[in-house]
Amino acid sequence: MKDFEDLGVHCGVDEVGRGAWSGPVVAAAVRFDKRHNIKGLADSKTLSPQERIKLYFEILETFSVGISFSSAKSIDSFNILGSSLHVMQEAALKVSSEKDGLYFDGNKLPKRFRSAARAYSIVKGDKKIASIAAASIVAKVSRDFYMKSLNLRFPGYGWEKNVGYGVGQHKTAIYKLGINTEHRRSFKPIYNILCL
Repeated sequence: MKDFEDLGVHCGVDEVGRGAWSGPVVAAAVRFDKRHNIKGLADSKTLSPQERIKLYFEILETFSVGISFSSAKSIDSFNILGSSLHVMQEAALKVSSEKDGLYFDGNKLPKRFRSAARAYSIVKGDKKIASIAAASIVAKVSRDFYMKSLNLRFPGYGWEKNVGYGVGQHKTAIYKLGINTEHRRSFKPIYNILCL
């Protein structure tokens, strides 16, 4: 995986939550401005919850981090792709400087950075660049914490475990409890339930 030694001072940016039925999409940007000895940086999806949380705190203690959220209501207004790119842009703006390289996970750049000479979209970037892997971990843990806190306001949907994704338990709860303000009404499964 490419790191500070390969890329110099730069930011890695990633988002999580695009496919969830409820809750926000969350992006993180992590600015690598020095060598580090954090071991085990990897795509957040390949790590156990315990590994992610341990690395999350190590990343926050070592680097500058920007985090941005887009609510379910915003996702419904602007669509999931637009919301995802927007939060990635906002997270990057919180920590990057003009001279930094910017590495965004995915195949599209946010609008603000499309003409930037040092901005790159990297498909499967969380497997190739350590700072993007770090950003994926921060975004994932931040979103998981948020969804678990929402579970206190909206008990019964299983968000402490499914964090808003469309698993059977979540679907059953929707039929029993209904749709709430954290559900993405523009998403086909939710839209179809509303139309019943």
